[in-house]
Amino acid sequence: MLWAIGDIHGYSLSLRRLLDRIAPEPEDTVVTLGDYIDRGPDTRGVLERLIQLQKECHYVPLRGNHEAMLLAIWLRHQVLGKKRPFSFRKFLRRQWTYWTVGKYRAETIRFPEWVLLGGRQTLASYGPNVWQIEQIPTDHLEFLQQTRLYYETPDAIFTHAAYLPELPMEEQPSEALLFHRLRESIPAPHFSGKKVYVGHSAQRQGEILDVGHLMCIDTFLYGGGWLTAIEVTSGQILQIDAGGRMRGG
Repeated sequence: MLWAIGDIHGYSLSLRRLLDRIAPEPEDTVVTLGDYIDRGPDTRGVLERLIQLQKECHYVPLRGNHEAMLLAIWLRHQVLGKKRPFSFRKFLRRQWTYWTVGKYRAETIRFPEWVLLGGRQTLASYGPNVWQIEQIPTDHLEFLQQTRLYYETPDAIFTHAAYLPELPMEEQPSEALLFHRLRESIPAPHFSGKKVYVGHSAQRQGEILDVGHLMCIDTFLYGGGWLTAIEVTSGQILQIDAGGRMRGG
């Protein structure tokens, strides 16, 4: 079996219940489409469960824009040895850009902005005295570093956000793979003819977006929707809410 799972955003109970239903075998493949962290109450529990999943099946963790932002800040801190001085004016300018354009570039985001985008909940999941990314356990940060930008099979493509239809996957820009919003535009079919499975663009009605050549399975878990999984070969769909309840019983 080949399963794809949409944006989790710190909801460990939903993830655990979903994986219990999937019950992956060693020969199965599970692809998570990114955004494991931020916004929800238990990023720590999500990452612990995903690290364990690596021992249970062929697990393919993709990188989401939230992981990209956290990693960019963490790596920048390592290179600089200290944080850059905080500029309130630049902070307000970037906030305005985010709320009007709808995205940050991972290479320019700063720690206070990430905190406002859900990083506060991520840090809180590690305990009341955790205030910095550097306090997150090393194995969790290393897991995030090992995430991929895409996964491709003979029949399907998986990315976090989108793709450029005319380019092979190894030539795709990270901006398209991590940050493109489907409300801006839905890309044309990929030249390979493969169906593409994405997350990132939260479907606020809680329903999957399926336009034939592309399927978005971010069904707004953190906003009262569902964590969605689809078995790609059969089309079977499983959905679980933030309280761990299965849709349709």
